[in-house]
Amino acid sequence: MNKLNEPGLEINADVLVIGGGPAASWAALAAAERGAKVVIADKGYLGASGAFAASTSGAKVIPPIKELRDPVKFERYALGGHLAQHSWWDRLLDVTFEKAPKIYEWGGYETPPYNTNGRPAYRGLQGCETMRIMRKQVKKAGVQILDHSPALELLVDDEGAVSGARGFQRQENRPWTVKAAAVVMASGGCAWLSKALGCNTNTGDGLLMAVEAGGELSSMEFSAHYVPAPKHSSVTKSAYYRFASFYDESGKVLDGLTKNGHRSTSAIAKELLKGKVYVTLNQNGADNPDMQKLLRLQQPNFMNAFDKIGVDPFTEKWEITLLLEGTVRGVGGIRIANKDCGTTVPGLFAAGDAATRELNCGGFTGGAGPNMTWAIGSGNIAGWAAADHARSLGQKATERNVRGVGRTGLVSSTETDATYDANAVVKGVQEEIFPLDKNIFRTEKGLLDSLAKLNQLWSEVQKNPVQGTAQELQRSREAVGLVAAARWAYFAGLERKETRGMHKRLDYPQLDPNQRHYLAVGGLDKLWTRPVPVPEAVVPQPAKEEVAVHA
Repeated sequence: MNKLNEPGLEINADVLVIGGGPAASWAALAAAERGAKVVIADKGYLGASGAFAASTSGAKVIPPIKELRDPVKFERYALGGHLAQHSWWDRLLDVTFEKAPKIYEWGGYETPPYNTNGRPAYRGLQGCETMRIMRKQVKKAGVQILDHSPALELLVDDEGAVSGARGFQRQENRPWTVKAAAVVMASGGCAWLSKALGCNTNTGDGLLMAVEAGGELSSMEFSAHYVPAPKHSSVTKSAYYRFASFYDESGKVLDGLTKNGHRSTSAIAKELLKGKVYVTLNQNGADNPDMQKLLRLQQPNFMNAFDKIGVDPFTEKWEITLLLEGTVRGVGGIRIANKDCGTTVPGLFAAGDAATRELNCGGFTGGAGPNMTWAIGSGNIAGWAAADHARSLGQKATERNVRGVGRTGLVSSTETDATYDANAVVKGVQEEIFPLDKNIFRTEKGLLDSLAKLNQLWSEVQKNPVQGTAQELQRSREAVGLVAAARWAYFAGLERKETRGMHKRLDYPQLDPNQRHYLAVGGLDKLWTRPVPVPEAVVPQPAKEEVAVHA
């Protein structure tokens, strides 16, 4: 029996937000600000789950001064293959400049002043503190929070417009249904259960639900984002590797693993394919006790991982690995089809990591600032638009017939009683998506081989899901999300026959100017892609003196 058909909690709302990170919280606040009745449903505990709550991130809080904003827009413009849109950057920077400082006000902190360069003298609060403040503010705004309540399928009306969602409350052991005039999908990206810090709630659920409802994805080929981590830890704090010396197993210094002061993922990956790689933080002043004290203060969870095993990261060598963060710090996600963060499906809006970040990051991201700016900006834009959409429907919203559109992982598409082993499916996906020589260094043969195996896994999950417990129900659906996201990523990667952004094709090593477009991708049993033009021409970078920050 489908456990979602059992009696459970039923709620009517104007706006349902799915997710529990910064984008979801901002969307809920923005919708409530417009007078909407809002419900937010999170897989974990809103304020403590997700990638940001375990991390630290500063947004780009920049006043509307061209000389200050141009460096932000061009920071990764070329690296991202000139796919970012400056018009979107302008909107996101405007929203973030207005909204981000409110976190300090709400938390009772003194808002950091702007220095003589016009930049705020801060990068941001710790993620856990920011999300504690956000949860408090969301409750204060009257938003109803459903914790430990993963969404499992979207609801649509007779015309195909998204009209809410259904899920399961793990602690109450009952399903929930929220009928809503609009839904904001802010459920996070997909890291394929790699154990990257805070990412194990990011299993592609939102992408799957959006496609089942008729939505499209975009830039999924830019999903191979890996980040260094100590072999003994899941702490993915990449900024600290600018202080690193790299060594091979014999102790020989490995040159060329950094570029322009930043670590090079590809260079590290090539060395890891040869053997073990070790690190000591002893460069760029890290051997100074005062600098070490500052580094411990800025990101304490990075240092705690070493304290637990009795290793001094500044004087001793420690082994590293690369963990896949996928679309969480990659780019791909639900395609944004209009200026309101709306999708190709009426009533469905997207924000944060669940949405494509191509609009401000192009084909390359990974930096906290652009990602958090996208979370704040897209969250607010989607929340406002969802509330306005709900208001436009009026009484009609509560009178619609609705039905669930979730299938695979919830019900069987076969006539047999056979079930699938969700954990075995997850392992099978990871065997195709984790290896560096399959995902970072792509070839046509490698992509086709992996897609063949992923298609077999897709056939496997058409069997009956195991639903004996809430945990089994959730994992059955997550396994489907992981398979689907991997297929979309590799299928789009197969179509983009060039190297652009973080998508690297060994058989097409050059950037092709004729492929300066986005790749929409979708489908479930049968996948498809199509190019989508970038509406802006390539913007030439101003001369250095024009973008210089003046004291």
